[in-house]
Amino acid sequence: MNPTPERKKSKRSKKAVAGITAGSLAVLLAGVAALDAYDVFPELPGILTTEPAIEVQDVPSPHAQGKDVPAPASALDDSAPVPTAIPDEVDKVLSDAKVKGFGIEIRDGLSDDILYAKNENKPRTPASVTKVLTGSAALLTIGGEKRLFTTTQFDPATSTVTLQGGGDSLLGARESQPGAVNGHAGLATLAQQTAESLKSQNVAEVALDLDTSRYSGKDFSPGWERVDIAKGVITPIQPLMIDTGYVGSKDKEWRGRSEHPAKDAFAVFTKELKAAGITVSKDPQPADATDDDAQTGDEAKLTELAEVESATISEIVEYALVHSDNVVAEVLGNEVAIAQGEPGSLEAGPQAVLDALSDTVDLGQTHLEDTSGLSYDNQISPHDLTTILQASVVADDSLSDLIAAMPVGGLTGTLTDRFTKDRNAAGAVHAKTGTLSTVTSLAGGVLDADGRYLVFTLQIDDVDKDKILEARKTVDDIVAALANCGCR
Repeated sequence: MNPTPERKKSKRSKKAVAGITAGSLAVLLAGVAALDAYDVFPELPGILTTEPAIEVQDVPSPHAQGKDVPAPASALDDSAPVPTAIPDEVDKVLSDAKVKGFGIEIRDGLSDDILYAKNENKPRTPASVTKVLTGSAALLTIGGEKRLFTTTQFDPATSTVTLQGGGDSLLGARESQPGAVNGHAGLATLAQQTAESLKSQNVAEVALDLDTSRYSGKDFSPGWERVDIAKGVITPIQPLMIDTGYVGSKDKEWRGRSEHPAKDAFAVFTKELKAAGITVSKDPQPADATDDDAQTGDEAKLTELAEVESATISEIVEYALVHSDNVVAEVLGNEVAIAQGEPGSLEAGPQAVLDALSDTVDLGQTHLEDTSGLSYDNQISPHDLTTILQASVVADDSLSDLIAAMPVGGLTGTLTDRFTKDRNAAGAVHAKTGTLSTVTSLAGGVLDADGRYLVFTLQIDDVDKDKILEARKTVDDIVAALANCGCR
């Protein structure tokens, strides 16, 4: 039975995004640098685990997958036929799979017509698809071209250099790498520039201090498991960290994360400052986060010595979505709160994300406990998720970067090993994955066989733990059917 016998226009109770002006939305990434791809699987202990890294070699284009690179959304032909037989295709997959606890919505990306919907208004646990909301909010409130700055400040009265965290969770330990996202700003470069500035003032010996006051409150959500730090799933959320808090050699199959990432970064900076010729007068003693003097400093005395800047927010959002990185997503949540005049905290971040999206979609029943998707208590409906996706297709601001920032089927990130056997779906699907032990979800966009761009959200949140891979296959089969659809 067709649950949507007639195509209907999605109704938004808030501001609609007008005009098809998505020139900046690239529905495929033509060139893909080597990526460490991470995914989440329930087979291993714990609520959420991270799959070992998979290196993707340089791919000049998706031609090897049997798919030409589609044009950006602005070049999509609005006269391409809108598929009418999608309900038949989707219902066939669902009837064969016999899944339970699912919600689906599929829309035409340009017209916003709803092409299929079932259980679309019921909020469900989205898992890492939560990052779609977080990324959208960051693009809208902070701005895609903005950057985060890590700085050093100097108090000549006490000859103290303060390393000030600015929210960059992707700092490198060595020199800055302008062509990278992870490691774009390097602590060695910051130390060298700091040393040069000190020497220009005839300062050769300093004390060091650490300022992490950009973020406040608890740095670890009560809903997370501390055992997941060692598994590499999450780390305390602090405004200064190297490589999202990972520790150990990158050559290892698995890497854990640090219990104190800011202090680790501070230690690296101290070492690099000494190597640059500055004497540190005492062992590094990072200020306690509860020490008012350390948190605020005496700004009248401080002068900036040096700074290094992160990649752009658009690039950081892409990193969070492609790698499904929980730490980057939580940091972005804190930064969204700051951009809205709220404290940068795990408590303020979830509501700040929802507030940022309130002009795009009515998120009445949506609830967020975190901004990464680790919490089972996060709740959002397929309808609301798809509304955000469709808004990004027609947006003329930073939100238009959203779908382009998602993993590509068969090529990148958490979709590297999915859609690899379907010549039409591989390279044509841009989507964010979500997996917890009883949840699988996928939300994004796909170009169908006739050149029509579709957006979709599929959520299944009542899966037996031993059936999660079967449920994920059902999701993939539905999206593959969309890619192959010339169904009129």
